[in-house]
Amino acid sequence: MGTLRFIFALCILILHSGQIFNFFVLNSTVAVSSFFVISGFFMALILDNKYNHTKKNHTFLFWSNRFLRIFPLYWITLVITVIFIVLKLVLHVGTSDNAIAHYVSWSPHTSVFFFGVNLINYIFRNITLLITIDYLRASNNISGYLLVQQAWTLQIELLFYVLAPFLTRLSKKLFLGVFICYMIVFWGIITPLHLIPLTLINSFLRNLVFFFLGMMSYRFLYKNLHMITLHPHIIKSVFFAFLIYLLFYNLVPDKVTLPILDITDPFYYVILTFSLPLIFFQTSASLFDNFLGKFSYPIYILHFFILKLLSNLPYLRYDSYSKTILVAVVTLIASYLAIKFIETPINRYRQKRTNNLALAS
Repeated sequence: MGTLRFIFALCILILHSGQIFNFFVLNSTVAVSSFFVISGFFMALILDNKYNHTKKNHTFLFWSNRFLRIFPLYWITLVITVIFIVLKLVLHVGTSDNAIAHYVSWSPHTSVFFFGVNLINYIFRNITLLITIDYLRASNNISGYLLVQQAWTLQIELLFYVLAPFLTRLSKKLFLGVFICYMIVFWGIITPLHLIPLTLINSFLRNLVFFFLGMMSYRFLYKNLHMITLHPHIIKSVFFAFLIYLLFYNLVPDKVTLPILDITDPFYYVILTFSLPLIFFQTSASLFDNFLGKFSYPIYILHFFILKLLSNLPYLRYDSYSKTILVAVVTLIASYLAIKFIETPINRYRQKRTNNLALAS
């Protein structure tokens, strides 16, 4: 499924940068939600196959390996973003859009105490993504939410990782019962009555439906289809048909909306959920697909900094096709370097930890 993740990451890059020849593939909401669906599928898959989720030490290994997957590149991106912001401030370059100046201007100044509390929360939120008072306090984006702006999705993703081992331990019937209860309580009661403000918890619960869909795709479809011998032409046909559907998604007319779930096109997510097992069958052994998949996270986490960096050049301040292409090229080069020198060594270490625990068990 590396090809899909690569396409989704590029979609988000293009949407943040501008556009290429008036052509959009997906909007950012659909692309991010699709990542959550794929994440649910993969988390169910690896917990079922690589980790014995009935043992606590294996659960901790899963969490720590997910930590190593997300944070090293995120922290590097955060550090270079802070250095870039400080240099802009010191050199008086683009101070109107400087994150530090913006924060000082718009953060609460009612008292030294509240300013200090908000600053501490801001620092811990940016460093840890999860240690924050935003679970209880409604998010305020006026003063700036995250320095790596797109990392808000990582906050949600990390909460999914916390929950995933417990969901995997449930039987299929109990899992389905939890999903139904979640849908009734959150979407049928809490959301219509506005019982939870727009906190991090609200955002997590709002996106949890996509993670559930991915897990169900693995547990109820993939594991059953895995027992059936499918003709290779069927698998390839589903894979290429979905790719074509994805590439021309914006040309599909009359998309049905589902207001109660705040989903603009539920039909798309149904297709994605049912297609994922066959797409995985088609791509899991493909070296090229695996190669493309490695780029998805670096592209996603690096592209916004590169966009901001290039946008400070006089001839790249305004959106254009050439600017979007340049951002994409530079991001791909930076992503390749990140894969080679950061992600590959860390992934070897993660795999070694998993293998050692498997041998010990």
